[in-house]
Amino acid sequence: MGIIEAHLINEYDEVPARAVRIKHVKGSLETPAYAINAVEIDRRLIKEEDLRGIVEICIPFRPEQLKSMSKDLALQQQFEYRINSYMRKIPHDQLVVAIPLVEGKQKYELSIDEASFYGTYIAELISNPEVDIVCTPIFHRIAEKHVDVLVKKFLETMTSYNVGVALSIPYTSRETREKLIRIYLDMVDKNNRALLNFLCVDYNSSNPITKYAFHNYVLRYVRELQEEIDEPVVVYGANVKYSRIAKKYDELPARDLASYFAQLDMFGGNHKRKPIPGEVAEKLKAEESIRKQKLLNRDRYTYISLDKVVEEPKLAVPETDLIKKLVDEGRHRSYIEKVVKRINMRNILSEVDILRPLFSGRGWQHFEEPTQYLNSKEIVRIDHVLLKRLKDFAKVLRAGARRLDEYVR
Repeated sequence: MGIIEAHLINEYDEVPARAVRIKHVKGSLETPAYAINAVEIDRRLIKEEDLRGIVEICIPFRPEQLKSMSKDLALQQQFEYRINSYMRKIPHDQLVVAIPLVEGKQKYELSIDEASFYGTYIAELISNPEVDIVCTPIFHRIAEKHVDVLVKKFLETMTSYNVGVALSIPYTSRETREKLIRIYLDMVDKNNRALLNFLCVDYNSSNPITKYAFHNYVLRYVRELQEEIDEPVVVYGANVKYSRIAKKYDELPARDLASYFAQLDMFGGNHKRKPIPGEVAEKLKAEESIRKQKLLNRDRYTYISLDKVVEEPKLAVPETDLIKKLVDEGRHRSYIEKVVKRINMRNILSEVDILRPLFSGRGWQHFEEPTQYLNSKEIVRIDHVLLKRLKDFAKVLRAGARRLDEYVR
């Protein structure tokens, strides 16, 4: 068999929810799925037995870090040791997906020589033998001028390694996206481990519902690619988050969870760091900021701040008392944020365990199909565009679209 085989189990017309079975050498899994970052696996909140078949390793690479490592063997060895320590946490039967994130400073512009060097060096660093799929790099605070050079050099270097390679569609201009698609499709014939049935998409600290035009583009491309290869293309979302304005409101729609209803087969958490000015950082240390930490309420499909839960106990989730206790004890903000993050991950895993049989057609409790289940959640009453966008996505998948060969001309 190839790196992975994808088989459609079930799909729906009203909203683009679907279930896909993925087989790989080490085992199999069924979507929708949630990928825990290997960094988050511990013996307390996220245990090995909590994993559901897929683990993500998202590795930030900063230009200054790459330059230092290339000149200092000890630094490179430290990096390799750290990656190997993550690998040791991962059970053998998990599909391991590695995503390199090139992270610069605001409007940082690569030179051609830098882009070529980084593309080669990142490929060398990330090709761990325990990784099943390596995605092409995604970018944060990097000017686009020579992104295509970096990705092309990355792909050329990956032909030397015995690891699966998948295309990432980064959050860039349309022109750059199409360049990268053409570069990747041209490379498929040169690397027999390059995948067409797995696509990584960078949602840039957001989600498919918010990034409506961007996700439309992805769905059109996936639709044509599926018709070309006669197999489902697994859509993996990188840097998916429910909202970019988390501190501003007390309750926000769980658009990350709702993304499964928009044919996002699997996704991992957000890894893009937001620069915080000094005066804002000081305010974040205050207790009121800590009390704005949001916990996922699966009954409502919303994220609710501790402040609101204290005022309205009926909105509480089982972990509310734990977080309130940590706040009352005066625990450091970063520690509380870490605990909240891992609790939300565990709750997403639990929710996906419900969506999986629901999307497959087996149903869950008295719910027979996804739209019925989604309509039972508070999210559809506070997020007024959600259902409309899901229906619009479904129309994109049914309607005619551009031909795949247009991407390779």
